[in-house]
Amino acid sequence: MIAGKTWREVRVMALAYLLILELLCVPVLLLWPEIYGDLQRSTLMRNLGIDFLKRIGEGVSNKSEQVAYLNWCAVMLFFRSTNLVGVAAAVLLGTGLFAREREAQTFEFLLARPVSRPRILWQKFWPCALAVTLPIYAVSWSAVYWSHRLELELPLGPLLLASTHAAAFVLMFLALTTWLSVRCRVQAHVAAWVGALAVVQIGIYLTQRIRPYSLFRLADFDWYGPILSGNTTARQMFDPLHGPGFTTWVLLAAALCYGLALRALRRAEP
Repeated sequence: MIAGKTWREVRVMALAYLLILELLCVPVLLLWPEIYGDLQRSTLMRNLGIDFLKRIGEGVSNKSEQVAYLNWCAVMLFFRSTNLVGVAAAVLLGTGLFAREREAQTFEFLLARPVSRPRILWQKFWPCALAVTLPIYAVSWSAVYWSHRLELELPLGPLLLASTHAAAFVLMFLALTTWLSVRCRVQAHVAAWVGALAVVQIGIYLTQRIRPYSLFRLADFDWYGPILSGNTTARQMFDPLHGPGFTTWVLLAAALCYGLALRALRRAEP
């Protein structure tokens, strides 16, 4: 019952999120032949003093169109879309999970139900988790179709690995926002805390010497590019002992935030 109510509350936003991701995907793929020609003639990004922008410029203007296209997809489908729209959707859905109940004065009624608090958290969390992760896979599948229309290859295996990491990354932000939603009594306060964290993390990412300490370093072009190109394997994604293991670290962070949310809910008073 709780899961069904949660799904009814988020389904319109989930559909809007899917449509936005798709609308961001289609034009940049279909316009690729023209964009690639412009990138071949331009040296602007390759001559920039910002290191990660220079690498992006070199990647998307590679002499091999297939390699350049994979790098373009890494930038546009993941580094841009999931980091921007995916994180925003996770924060938007997570903000009201419990803080809205307090504002509507239904939090006491929710806790009074003959359902354990861990189950309440799970039944409110998993519909939102599906809402923010499944559209990433759906848009990735559509990108394969649009790539075939351009007579270019977008390998399904690496694409699914990149989608899995992107899904884990937005799931981490959903779990973080859920924890703050349990702790805060006002939705605006939840949004303010997560927004402040995101701004600080983006600021760190844009500062070269401290970039490795930014959460967004775990989901940037330097990570997605090698995945889509087939140079980063599933083992390197998930095994921190024999590779970067960024996906495992992101999932552990999501699990930690979920555990903090559960602890806060167990201690919460109406």
